[in-house]
Amino acid sequence: MHHCFRFFLLLVLVVSGSTTSLAENALRQAPGALDPNLPYYRPVENLSGELKLGGSNTLSHIAAVWIDSFTQFYPDVKISIDVNGSRQAVEDVKAGKTQIGLLSRTVHRKEVEAFREKFGYGPTVLTPCLERTGIFVHKDNPIKGLTLAQLDAIYSDDCRRGEEKPLRTWGQLGLTGNWANKPIVAHGRTYDTGSQVFIQQSVMLGAKLREDLQTHKGNVAMLKAVATDPSSIGFSGLSYATSAVKAVPLGFSEQEGFVAIDSPAADRGLYPLVRRLQLVVNHDPQKELSALQQEFIKYVFSRLGQEDVVRAGFQAIPSRPAHVALDAVGLGISR
Repeated sequence: MHHCFRFFLLLVLVVSGSTTSLAENALRQAPGALDPNLPYYRPVENLSGELKLGGSNTLSHIAAVWIDSFTQFYPDVKISIDVNGSRQAVEDVKAGKTQIGLLSRTVHRKEVEAFREKFGYGPTVLTPCLERTGIFVHKDNPIKGLTLAQLDAIYSDDCRRGEEKPLRTWGQLGLTGNWANKPIVAHGRTYDTGSQVFIQQSVMLGAKLREDLQTHKGNVAMLKAVATDPSSIGFSGLSYATSAVKAVPLGFSEQEGFVAIDSPAADRGLYPLVRRLQLVVNHDPQKELSALQQEFIKYVFSRLGQEDVVRAGFQAIPSRPAHVALDAVGLGISR
């Protein structure tokens, strides 16, 4: 169990450039289960205006469900999404192009510093949901499981997790017969996408990706490529899985065993690859957010908003981090 505490993600709120972490247990929530203590959402009257969101492709899928539900309460509200990648999430909020950034990787220190230099305070980063990242292979691939060290050696040349050398054939992972000499064809995303940054940081400990990585602009295209080539391996959120591919169980070591991404053990927080998906807000501690921003954020962190997270195929958060997020932007219980 001590390995989980080294690796599982924490809820992070970056407020005025400082960082506050909650115990990781507060983030663990079975995908289909909702904490009964999540805040209720109570609609207000006469809400109108425009709100712009932008950034992560992954988080945009959840945001689209939030927007559809939220605007049913408020037909005079218009909300748009600019899907331009996590690389733009903080920058566009800083520039005023969007009011809420969609970020699917850890906020960079340089982004916080640039934000603080302009406004005198850092961006507020809130975590409204989580995503389990799956390692996918062709449905006929007989591999039973992978350790993080093996996965690191598949995707990099450095082998920072302890493998003796890079792994480039399926035979090196114990497969026999026709599989023994098949090359491991690694698929990924473009260099600055949140999911690829997550894999580099969490699996490869910051190492460079192998030079022959097959890159794709989206998860759907990547998994289609894996489905058509039995030698392939790729990574994606669980919600993108199809019957043509299968998610490989993962573990910290073969001795400790492997955990399937959709298993009860994963629901208990034992699956190794879980990333937080985040909202970036320009919140001046001396001022209130606009009425529209306030209502949208309250909706996202309410039971209704977390039901939308589950409907979108992602993992909801429990009530404690939801309340902490609302407190961070002045929308706590007293409001």
